[in-house]
This record gives sequence, structure tokens and C-alpha cells, in this order.
Amino acid sequence: MSATIVEHPVGEPGEGPYGVAVTRDGAVWFTLVHGGRVGRRGPGGELAYLSLGEGSQPSLLSAATESTVWVTDTTGNRLLHLTPDAAGGLSVLGTISVPTPDAQPFAVVALDDGTAWFTELGADALGRIDILGRVEEFPVGREGSTVSMIAASGDSLWFTLNAAGAVGHVRGGDAAIAFTELPRIPSGPVGIAVAENGAVWVAQILADALARIARDGTLTEFPLLPGSKPHAVAADPAGGVWVSLWGTGQVIFVADDGAVSSHELPDPESEPHGLAVAANGTVWVALESGALAELVPSSAPD
Repeated sequence: MSATIVEHPVGEPGEGPYGVAVTRDGAVWFTLVHGGRVGRRGPGGELAYLSLGEGSQPSLLSAATESTVWVTDTTGNRLLHLTPDAAGGLSVLGTISVPTPDAQPFAVVALDDGTAWFTELGADALGRIDILGRVEEFPVGREGSTVSMIAASGDSLWFTLNAAGAVGHVRGGDAAIAFTELPRIPSGPVGIAVAENGAVWVAQILADALARIARDGTLTEFPLLPGSKPHAVAADPAGGVWVSLWGTGQVIFVADDGAVSSHELPDPESEPHGLAVAANGTVWVALESGALAELVPSSAPD
């Protein structure tokens, strides 16, 4: 699979694009983790920014509605619901404080029922925001596990336990948590996504490998090149997943059978982190070097 890659500089030097999300209106949202700001690239390429305040650390985002996103402020121990405004800027629709002090909310995923779930790095827990803005927290029962990234499929939640080398699964919000232990030690699971066929893909940043958990629970691992450091995973609407390789400055597409197509970013030291796939198949990648990469696969629909 070939692809065209274009880089779009965003933010100020050193601000560090980290997370990225695409809303259904065609906008690309991103966090500037070292700059304390969130940005939005509109469908026409126009840029808007919102500062979350001194000492904030916007980490990851999730599309919430047609045009709005949830973003975590890890050091601020809060989540914010953001929207574009009529003046061409960005505004806060709501701010949700996490009840547990220093919980360090990190990843977030919005569900179709209007709720949002998030991970707590510092509290080994999940959090849920209901449609009225109320927060419940659910300890995962494994101390020191560093609950990291999260994905959803219907009402099922999947999340990585970075320090524990495991993946958690909740089939419905009130169900007991089931764990899948990853055999590689250390594995350091971070990014996670549910593919169109229901398989769950996990990036093992410390093991330079991917894990695939089939719907029947079968675990398959796919080794990558040493030093590749897979970070984020995003499902492609046509099947398979995309993965950012932080260590080698690449983005790869992995088909369900494990076949890999590699794409070199223009700068091998660009440090790709978060990525998201738009409905038309375009892949957006946050490069900590200071840009968003727009990757258009040759097979993406017009």
C-alpha cells in the first residue's frame, strides 16, 4: 500500500503535538502537551488554539459529537469538553474535575450513549462521566498497574495496564473486569484499538511488538523491528489498524493477518505519537517534533 504524506506545522517550537482526534465535521483536533494548549485544524486548514492554563498538560482526546471533543488535562486532574465557537476560536462547554486527588486522567473515549470513559494513571482506575456530568470511578484492582489507554466497541471497554503488562476488558460498564496477560516481559502496553471485525490490537512499546486478541480470546503476537517502539493504534474503517512507531519515525498499516505496510515519515526523528483515522481513510499523526502528518493511502476513497 502506497501513501502520500504531507506535514502541517502546528503550535510553537517545543510544544509537542501528542494526541489527535478527528470529528465528523472533518476537523482534526490535537494536544500540545508541553504547551498547555489544544488545537483544531478546520476542514479548510484553518488553525485555532485554546490554552488550558499554566501548568496544564492536555494529553489525549476523543471525538464526542459531530464537532466537539473530550480532552484530558493530566496534571490538572480534570477533563474538558471543547467546541469550536462562532468567532473562529475554541470554547469550553464543560469542565469535569476528577474526585480522586492526583488521579492523572490520561486517555478518554466517548460512547454513543453520550457518556465518556477515561483512565487514571495515578489511581489505577477507570472513570465514567454520565450525560449529566457526574463522575464515577472504578478501581481495576491491580495496584501499580498504570492504567493507560482505552478503546470501546459498543458498550465494551478495553484498556491497557502499562506497568502490569496486561489488557483489561469490561463487557458493559457494570461487569467484572477480565484481564489478558501479555507473555512478553517487559511488554509496556500503551495504544489499543478495536478493529472492524472485533479484534483488539495492542501496542507493546517495551517489547517492540503488537498483540492481537481475537473475539474468541485467542492471543497472537507480531514482532516488529527492534527499537520501533509502537505507541498508538487506530482502527481503519475498511479493516486493519494503523500504528505509530515512535522509535523509528514510521507509521505502519497492519492487516488482520499481520501483513505490514510501512510508511516512512519525512523526518525519521519526528517522534510520532497519537494517530486517528478519518472516515475517508486519511490518517492523521501527531508528531512531537511540531507538526501533524496527513497520510492518504492509495486505497482511501475520495
